[in-house]
Amino acid sequence: MGLYLGMLPEGTRARVVKVYGGRGLTRRLAELGFNIGELVKVVRNHHSGPVLIEVKDSRIALGRGVALKIIVEEVK
Repeated sequence: MGLYLGMLPEGTRARVVKVYGGRGLTRRLAELGFNIGELVKVVRNHHSGPVLIEVKDSRIALGRGVALKIIVEEVK
């Protein structure tokens, strides 16, 4: 079972398991690097406002609603 990316604490590394959403959203997230199996890191998450994620050597701010559509597994 996975976790929602938008609920992880800062500094957590995780692997993308699934992306929920319409065709346009899933395609756009894939273009940004949120593909199944990709490693991501939560840089900033204050549980209100956007979540700052590091993916493929880039930092991307995702709206909270979008971050809650990405399912991940924590990587130790």
